[in-house]
Amino acid sequence: MFDHSIKLGSLKIGIGVILALSLLTINPIATFFGILFVPFAAKLLWRKNEPPILFFGLLIQWSQVCLKIFYADYLYKDFGSLFTYYQNIDKAYYYSLTSLYVICIGIFVIIRKLPQLERPDFKKHLENYNLKKIVTLYIAAIFFTPFLIVFSHVIPGLQQFFIKVQDLKWAIFFFFFTYYFVFDKNKKLFYTVLTGEIIFSLTGYFSSFKDFFIVAIVLYVFVKRTYTYVNYALFGLLIVLLFNLMIVWQYVKPEYRSYLSGGESAQVVTVSKADALEKLYELTGNASNLKYEDGITNLLDRLTYIDIFSASTSYVPLNRPHEHGRLWLDAIKRIFMPRILFPDKAVIDDTEKTITYTGVGFAGASSGTSVSLGYVTESYIDFGFPGMLIPLLLWGVVIGLSYKIILLKSYNIIWGFAFLVPFIFQINLFETALDKLVGSFFAFFLIYIFLNKFVIPRLDHYLKN
Repeated sequence: MFDHSIKLGSLKIGIGVILALSLLTINPIATFFGILFVPFAAKLLWRKNEPPILFFGLLIQWSQVCLKIFYADYLYKDFGSLFTYYQNIDKAYYYSLTSLYVICIGIFVIIRKLPQLERPDFKKHLENYNLKKIVTLYIAAIFFTPFLIVFSHVIPGLQQFFIKVQDLKWAIFFFFFTYYFVFDKNKKLFYTVLTGEIIFSLTGYFSSFKDFFIVAIVLYVFVKRTYTYVNYALFGLLIVLLFNLMIVWQYVKPEYRSYLSGGESAQVVTVSKADALEKLYELTGNASNLKYEDGITNLLDRLTYIDIFSASTSYVPLNRPHEHGRLWLDAIKRIFMPRILFPDKAVIDDTEKTITYTGVGFAGASSGTSVSLGYVTESYIDFGFPGMLIPLLLWGVVIGLSYKIILLKSYNIIWGFAFLVPFIFQINLFETALDKLVGSFFAFFLIYIFLNKFVIPRLDHYLKN
């Protein structure tokens, strides 16, 4: 059953020790089952000789559920004391964590018998491509993708299409990254381009810089066969750097976003990249006034996403009945109503839905913010617990089927791996609203089919020697 899974080997001893120590914390049961998820998900989702997309996608969701529990252990506090809507936080935590376990099982049911690629075969396939052409294509993609964003606003009915076409850039990034690291090429150009990308990603309204770190970590783990202490140190340094960047980002974000939008209550950028970087430099200079512990608290408040679930369990079904599948049905129906054919289709208002099912007032779109329930919370609102686990198990099956199709039906195995890179961004956010989760997933898959059939054969021909 686990023939194609990674072997935990000597790590089992360390895992056992950590699990035993977790029972000595102030939140023993919550900590134990939180930590247990990591080896559980690794065994089910991390397949040998494949990019560990599924594992890291679910691991990021896990972090949004569990990080505050571990921080509460560090502070030696009951974890409920760190949440605003603490009344049902235990219930929200265990429901959320159980949901992630169930999604993993749903995925595993599909992928457990997939054929496995041998490592030498991957290297043999990759060496057929031309590095110079890969670099040229990736740099071209960097300059081309901003125009797709412009087109997405010009033709609202095709906005989802243009946004998902941008995912092709991540597939090309797979070639860009793996070629340099598999064949151990001089990486000066690679680091120059990547650094430039990260810097310019900071000029956007959202913190897309973290996407580069996520993908780099996943691909680095994929290409490395053995690890030295230097590799472990580099890996740890990368995570610490990302964590601190996110702390600073949380500190400067309110004022920086206000500057980007020109003071408007909208998620738009009205200034040049040069002006944006200058303002960001000014604001980060003031970050020295930020207490590190306050920064951690602010970041964890943003990352951890079970507070709203707790508020929902206090409100539903006590003040509002379960919806018995209406939210899931509405989300599925929307994918058959593309806006270009149904221009009057209702705009998704995440905050309004959150207010409806929590009874709590939140600032909404008029304030330039959006507060979503998250797809797991919406599953609870539909079916309660444990009924919510059935659609989430099926959602795991859908993820597994999509992974299987991308891996086996792509133009070749290299492109299959390449398209798994943008796939991680379809499955990595616990906070994603159900409407957007289903719609985005479906749009991504349609674009994948289109690109795989009509675009990739030509790109592949161009990239090969």
